[in-house]
Amino acid sequence: MLKKFLIFIISLAFIIFITIIYLSKFGIETNKANSLIKEQVKKYDKDLELDIKKVKIYLRIEDLFNPEIQIKTDDPIIKSGDNKIKIAWISTYINLFSYFQGSFTLDNLLILTKNNKIKDLISIVAKHEKPQLIILNSFIKEGSFWIAASINFDKKGNIKKDSTFRGSASDVKIKLFNNTFENIDFEFETALKEKKYYLNNSKFIYKNIKFNSNSIEIDNYKNNFIFKGDLRNETSAIKSNLIKDIFKDKLNFIEDQIFQIKTENEFNFKLDKNKIKDLKISSNINLEKLKLNLKSKLINKYIKNYKNSLILNNNIINVTYEKDKFNINGKNNYSLENLEDKISYQIVKNKNKYNFNISADLDKSELFVKSLSYEKKKNDPANIEIIGKYQKDENIVFEKIIFNNDKNHFKVKNLNLTKDYKFQYLDNAKLKFINLNKKNNQITIERNKKNYKVLGKVFDSSKLIDDLLKSQNKTLIFDNFNSKISLNINKAYIDNLSFFKNLKGEIKFSNNEISKLEISALVNDRDFSYKVKSNDQNKKITTIYLDFPEPLVKKYKFIKGFKEGSLDFHSVKMNNKTNANLKIYNFKLIEMPALTKILTLSSLQGIADILTGEGIRFDEFDMKFSNKENIMTIDEIYAIGPAISILMSGYIENEKMVSLRGTLVPATTINKAIAKIPILGDILIGKKTGEGVFGVSFKIKGQPKDLKTTVNPIKTLTPRFITRTLEKIKKNN
Repeated sequence: MLKKFLIFIISLAFIIFITIIYLSKFGIETNKANSLIKEQVKKYDKDLELDIKKVKIYLRIEDLFNPEIQIKTDDPIIKSGDNKIKIAWISTYINLFSYFQGSFTLDNLLILTKNNKIKDLISIVAKHEKPQLIILNSFIKEGSFWIAASINFDKKGNIKKDSTFRGSASDVKIKLFNNTFENIDFEFETALKEKKYYLNNSKFIYKNIKFNSNSIEIDNYKNNFIFKGDLRNETSAIKSNLIKDIFKDKLNFIEDQIFQIKTENEFNFKLDKNKIKDLKISSNINLEKLKLNLKSKLINKYIKNYKNSLILNNNIINVTYEKDKFNINGKNNYSLENLEDKISYQIVKNKNKYNFNISADLDKSELFVKSLSYEKKKNDPANIEIIGKYQKDENIVFEKIIFNNDKNHFKVKNLNLTKDYKFQYLDNAKLKFINLNKKNNQITIERNKKNYKVLGKVFDSSKLIDDLLKSQNKTLIFDNFNSKISLNINKAYIDNLSFFKNLKGEIKFSNNEISKLEISALVNDRDFSYKVKSNDQNKKITTIYLDFPEPLVKKYKFIKGFKEGSLDFHSVKMNNKTNANLKIYNFKLIEMPALTKILTLSSLQGIADILTGEGIRFDEFDMKFSNKENIMTIDEIYAIGPAISILMSGYIENEKMVSLRGTLVPATTINKAIAKIPILGDILIGKKTGEGVFGVSFKIKGQPKDLKTTVNPIKTLTPRFITRTLEKIKKNN
């Protein structure tokens, strides 16, 4: 009996063991759990239909006192309208005893899908996960996915927040704001509790550029998606029109080209109703070569041979962007021609305000500051630091400019320029440099409220004087300048040899023009005074007296040789018209090409030889003229001397046309003509004057660089010529 019992027990145990093994490995089919699984799915979404073919039950004994069975179905299909998701399998675990008691409930579902269309998934999930997924679905055009889900239920059968999903997507195509992203691959995972989605090991192609990302986090927050992650691309060839398209043609200065670029980026933004908001970007950019078309008046003004293009090489750029703010830090090699220098910079934008900090080598650049006659040669080491700020449609403020080149140093503090690069004000400037004339300039400019002091030991003012003579007291570099400038300079050069000694005075500007000026100095130990004043009738009166005019007269290039004399100038300006009178006394001309040509054509070679030799002396030069706009009208030029006298009139249109006519008469002829006047001639000239009366009339006309001169002999002098000559003789006697 015992033996039979033992055999029974052993057989039963064997059967149970085999059964357990069989149930664990092969399971048994049943339809008892079909309805339960379908009910659980409908709790997720009542519109979902679950097509289950077979359900198998597997035994799972990890705890002998609490055994479980696994309910698994293969190849089911989830349907919702026209959308469907193919499932590899669905599995759950329940208590064995509750199953046989018929009181079991599901507390967990494990789901593994096959590859499905991603639009089907989003369409199904969007009905449950709120409308933001519908927005996302509108961007997605194609792609596939698989998902492994672990869905947990509470005792009431509701889905618990600790449910998780993971999977991957491949060959996804998204169209976002007219931009297409293709070949998107990524792994993803999420937990309902966190309401966050994690995209890992992402890859995609945009504009033929391959991008990848380690991690992207998507936070489902208050009906919005918040994206946060990293993005990079390996070195890629990019067409410049891509950059222009992104910035909507606001970067037209980028020349059409293909350049190599590598980037590493971190980003954060919110997707709200098809709009990107609160965008934050941090980027590290390596850009091999970029050519820019920059037509800059400022660069052209100071850099020789600048051809409106800038080449940037080996660019390392860090960019941070947040709303209306961005910060750009960069360093690279740059070239204006074919030779490279180094530059580093920082640009900070806050709304419409820009702050910039630039440090650059200028070794290979050729610089020229025209107003100071300063030049830096190519391959001469130099560097510049510029700190400033700019606001759209407002002035540019250079808070600090420091330039160093060997013994040349420029330091400027708070230089304010208009958008047309015209001067408004500066706080301080210290200039120490050697210019083209080999002069060692040392000048300081200081601002006190709206007025300025110019102090210095040595300053080469030759170029500034040239500009002042041409501009007729109007400052071309200033914008609505209303200030007073005090001068105190020990030595201010007029030309390479002559200089103002102890130059002192004041210059007052009103509405960008000189309204009052009073300057005094010594030139070759002789007096110089320059005065400008305005009266109540809106007249501007200018007077210049110089007891040694040679340096200033030589500024006019048509006079090659001027010696001795004294100068007296007087002008009145009113309603944009200037009437002036220039007088020069007791001087000598050694060379004057126009006069030489007239004498030669008039067969007065002897006088011409004197002019080109020891020179022709004049007792007085008297010129009456007027200026309006670009035309100088010469009412009369009269010059009298022991050798010749000249009477002339005409006009000069600036840089376009010269038209002059006049009379030239040798002194002997004048004496004979006057001597023939009864009584008066005897008194003024005497009776021994020689014989013959003659002179020449002449015309000078044409463009300044192509003047034509003609002469005609005359046998009688005009009454005006005789009258003017008599006036001079009477005055001298």
